[in-house]
Amino acid sequence: MSETAKVKTGIPGLDENLEGGLPRNYVHSIVGAPGTGKTIFGAQFLYRGVTQFAENGLYVSLEEPTHSFANNMMRFNWNMFDLESQGKLVMVDASPQQDEPGGEFKIRGGVLGTEKFDFDGLIGVIANARKRVAAKRCVIDSLVAIRGVYESSAEFGFKLLQFYRALSELELTSLILTESPTEKINTYGSETILAQGSFLLHTDRDRGTTTQLLEIQKMRGVRVQKRIVSYRITADGFELRPLEAAYRAEEG
Repeated sequence: MSETAKVKTGIPGLDENLEGGLPRNYVHSIVGAPGTGKTIFGAQFLYRGVTQFAENGLYVSLEEPTHSFANNMMRFNWNMFDLESQGKLVMVDASPQQDEPGGEFKIRGGVLGTEKFDFDGLIGVIANARKRVAAKRCVIDSLVAIRGVYESSAEFGFKLLQFYRALSELELTSLILTESPTEKINTYGSETILAQGSFLLHTDRDRGTTTQLLEIQKMRGVRVQKRIVSYRITADGFELRPLEAAYRAEEG
């Protein structure tokens, strides 16, 4: 039986915990409350992919303008504008909220098309953008805006499953960023249930201390070393650290 090909994330401590990285061409969800670092996680995956592993990428925003995302990532010295100008990254503004009426999907610097705002239209835009840079990685931030297009949760789930399959057929290793209404995640949406892998970002508050926890909820094709680890966001980005060391530091 052949070993599953892996994609290194570029996140310190994570690849070692996943037998070398994420399974290639799979879809993985990142779930967390606002402020837990989901976008930083995704941006680091893309930036390190280009600069360390020679894998071009796509950042697809359904909410925040792409220039705002890129400006925010400058705090880590990740220059997304430079990567885009070098033809190594495409930042896709797929938000339904446009500056001008018309509902067009936009890419910075041009218009990709006039598809209806749904999963079928979105995958067409992603496929088009992927060709421009031969992308291997994709981050979608997030699917909250598109959920309301579908009349029922069953229809949304069916279309989402087709969408995930299409991402895999495009040979993209994808991260789907998803909002959680609570700091401790106890329920999972279709974005997590249907993904091949999922990470949950929890905030644990106890007696005046706060610990950020990453839980590997599932990861198909990988023997996970530790299911729950502590993480922090530093000047260099997202990094994992031993849970025991994190608690010792807080107690000290």
